[in-house]
Amino acid sequence: MTHHAHLLATNYKALIAEYLKEDVPSFDYGGYVVGEEEQVAILYCKAEGVLAGVPFFDEVFRQLDCRVEWTSTESDWLKPEDKQEIARVYGKARNILLGERTALNIISRCSGIALVAKRIHELQKQKGFNGVIAATRKTTPGFRLVEKYGVLVGGLDTHRMDLSSMVMLKDNHIWSS
Repeated sequence: MTHHAHLLATNYKALIAEYLKEDVPSFDYGGYVVGEEEQVAILYCKAEGVLAGVPFFDEVFRQLDCRVEWTSTESDWLKPEDKQEIARVYGKARNILLGERTALNIISRCSGIALVAKRIHELQKQKGFNGVIAATRKTTPGFRLVEKYGVLVGGLDTHRMDLSSMVMLKDNHIWSS
């Protein structure tokens, strides 16, 4: 488990279940073809970046009775040279393939956000700015937790997760009153 995973909302496991259900609402024909044989899938780094989203990736495969072993640590700076191995997934071929696209989409999105956040954080330190740089609530529906997690791994503040997190009155509130 990562050093940020304890900050995740308890509903993230249900969110992963919904992502998987969206991808396979009834039956996976490709999974039927590849069968039940135990396999190992290896995740390689394809682009320079920051690893983020490990708990989400783990949960995708946990729900599919697979096991993930990480050779990199969350928030590590990754480089594609020498085919850097990031993780291995162990499980039935059909289960690995069932979770592959969902897990890769999540970790790619989260890692991309972490990369931008880390670059901003490094620029902040370089310029000697001591204030807090925080993300907005302008997130993709259904992906807020993943996107905010990427911001956190990148070293910035998540500000507020939702409208219930704190009172914040903006110009629209003033205009409407």
